[in-house]
Amino acid sequence: MKKVFIIICLLLTMLFQAAFADETFKIKGVSIDTSSAAIFVNTIGTYQASITNGIKLIKLPNEHKIYFDINSAVLISKKQDLFFSSGNIQEIKISQFTTNPNVVRIVINFDEKFNLDNLKIGNINNHLVIMTQELKNSYAQFYQNTYRDKEKTAEDYYNSMVIQTQSSNPKSAVLNSNMKHSSKELAQIQQAFGESTAENYKELVTSSLNNKITLRSRYYINSVTQKNNGFLISGYGAPTIQKPFILANPTRMVIDIANSNFNQAYNNKEIPLNPNNLAGDKIKIGRFDKNVTRIVITSENAKQYLPVFSSDNQSILLINPAQLSTGAIVNNRCNITKYKYQKNISTDDLTLTFDAPVVWGIKRNTDNLYVYFFNAVQYNETVFKKTVETTPFYETELGLLKNIGIRLTLPINNNNDINTYIGADGKNFRIRATNLKAPKPKKEQAVSVTNKVVVLDPGHGGTDYGAIRNGINEKEINLDVAKRVQSILERKGYKVYMTRTNDTYVSLDDRCKYSASVHPSLFVSIHVNSCAGTEPKGIETHYYHDNSIELANTIHSKMTHAIKTTNRGLFKSKFYVINHTTVPAVLLEIGFISNDGERAELVTSRRQQATAQAIAEGIIEYFEHHK
Repeated sequence: MKKVFIIICLLLTMLFQAAFADETFKIKGVSIDTSSAAIFVNTIGTYQASITNGIKLIKLPNEHKIYFDINSAVLISKKQDLFFSSGNIQEIKISQFTTNPNVVRIVINFDEKFNLDNLKIGNINNHLVIMTQELKNSYAQFYQNTYRDKEKTAEDYYNSMVIQTQSSNPKSAVLNSNMKHSSKELAQIQQAFGESTAENYKELVTSSLNNKITLRSRYYINSVTQKNNGFLISGYGAPTIQKPFILANPTRMVIDIANSNFNQAYNNKEIPLNPNNLAGDKIKIGRFDKNVTRIVITSENAKQYLPVFSSDNQSILLINPAQLSTGAIVNNRCNITKYKYQKNISTDDLTLTFDAPVVWGIKRNTDNLYVYFFNAVQYNETVFKKTVETTPFYETELGLLKNIGIRLTLPINNNNDINTYIGADGKNFRIRATNLKAPKPKKEQAVSVTNKVVVLDPGHGGTDYGAIRNGINEKEINLDVAKRVQSILERKGYKVYMTRTNDTYVSLDDRCKYSASVHPSLFVSIHVNSCAGTEPKGIETHYYHDNSIELANTIHSKMTHAIKTTNRGLFKSKFYVINHTTVPAVLLEIGFISNDGERAELVTSRRQQATAQAIAEGIIEYFEHHK
């Protein structure tokens, strides 16, 4: 008997930091990953209480099934009753058992040959786990293939797993879902959006005689709807999309989902985006191969469409980025906390770890792989660069895109085979690549510091107020802190030039030209941050050219140690003044004027002096290191 394990996982997405005594687990339903015989119970919300509290596996007498209850839980989707025609799992039911108190009940019916005594229950990082064999690795390391370049892989195999929903009769459900079709109907399924071969046609006809089509069921598409100006593909399991391609006359994007099946109600059915879409965007879904579902988007802007994966990895939003409102698809924020490179026998892995489930999208062309982390807001540029600098990922870049998130860019070519994976907890994202070129030996490049000359750039000024909150202007804080830095440095014997010394307007270009005219050793621009929300706070340091990384890290380290606020990290950003300055240059965001508490601190002499002292100490340490 094939060994399987069952994982029932509660995937959490961050909504609020506060926790409530009467927490309720909001359950979206079960998702099936049949390739690993895994079952996920998806939830939304943030909870301090353990989901395993009070859970007991109950064996039913005279029946080969178990059930368990999740207390303080509400099922926010329809009840599910899923049947399987092969494997150790025969049926799964999930329903709202009671409403006062709120209890969700899950019932699992097994094959009679399966020994229920082998079942174990555990809790890993507050994920409920039910398994039939020991898990050697932590649950977070259970990865699912989400994107691949190749059309066929060794993982493509077929079984007769069948899913049928909302039936009261398991036997009839299996019989009906085995799909009694004529050879003509089978051919139509095979020809949907593609050409059938004689061999495939013969196989399908043979299957029809046995009243069965052999389909891979790693992912089952339950619905295709319009949402957030895009097409939402929803289902059960773990979707793996293959490299999209473009067809002309009319312009279409074709996306294949490997090892999948779909609700036949959508077979070859055209669904328009919405009446207000002037481009006439529409989508079709059909069977391309016996284990491949083909999705075709017809649009003048088909080339621009992007697949966006939900944080629970059960849904894909296909959308033109021009129509994408990040706020509409993101209800939690996350940060990149770890970076890891691993060399395999024939491939190279780069893994990014997030502190909450990530919402992400992917785009590949002949020159670059782009991965967009839409709900990610922070990362450490210095640590990331150090992680990849001696690996085949050395050219990979992370960048913060305004109102979008963080974008990863990996230069590639047609010889590179790319796969991406997501951890089952949604917090670990992995790129696996072949034939990436190794980095050239790095030559040490000494940063030349010929004199103690510093240009300080107080951001904004005059008619350019910068950010404004409650009558407080960013430009005034910037100038005050810059003057304090100037005073400290000049007492230490440094020559300091200011791009402005009073409340006057200076263009970005003039700031850069002025800096170049005095031939400084480094350039420091001082700003106060702002955003639409009132919660974000903390310190950021931005740089653009590689010769500025050390300066950025040195000053940022001093500021974050001296000031008690959020460390928002280092960013490689294309701000004009640091992009058009040849000497080491940084732009400092010393706090958020949009945060009520931090704004109150930023206007105090104590905070301004502490900030100035930290900036000056960072500059002095940088010079000392480059004597």
